[in-house]
Amino acid sequence: MNRVSAYGVLSLRVVLHAIRVPSLLFLRILEPVVEFFFGALALLGVLTTLFFKVLGVPHFPFWTMLALSLGFGFVVVAYQGLIRFLEA
Repeated sequence: MNRVSAYGVLSLRVVLHAIRVPSLLFLRILEPVVEFFFGALALLGVLTTLFFKVLGVPHFPFWTMLALSLGFGFVVVAYQGLIRFLEA
């Protein structure tokens, strides 16, 4: 490697590190709030969906509500994955 490309790689690493560390810090600070909020939405959504299914409410979008509730659970998993990705 010549000197110009070595300095370019070094400066790119410094810039990426300068972006990664504050982003990771921000995500780590919000982690308990995000996990509680979306976890609660996922749990309440699944329980409500099952409750309405057992009651036999007509025209209730069971699969749509179940998918939406499980999607809230997936947000928590994706958030943790993003944090792990930035930590590496």
